[in-house]
Amino acid sequence: MSYQPLNGKDEFAKVFNKPEQNIYTKNFRALTLKNGNEFRLGMILPKKNIKLAVHRSYIKRIIRNLSEDAFSDLQISLIVLSKKKILDFKKENLRREIKSLLYKIER
Repeated sequence: MSYQPLNGKDEFAKVFNKPEQNIYTKNFRALTLKNGNEFRLGMILPKKNIKLAVHRSYIKRIIRNLSEDAFSDLQISLIVLSKKKILDFKKENLRREIKSLLYKIER
């Protein structure tokens, strides 16, 4: 694992209070903040928005894999959260949406 997870309310609050980037897609939102240490990742995927645990786990796995490839050398804290209910859960569409979200962060 080449990243450290964001742990605790305080670390999440730092990113939420003063994000440097705030990027939206149809179903997801990403917040970033330079931390000067290492790549840190946090995810908020509530059961209210994504009912099945299998789907939440799939999305977490995709976010982890794609973000590790893209940001392992950057010194940022990244939080990805789902904005609303995902009614139409098609894996390829969600993977494409997460890729585009992370691509926007890279630029």
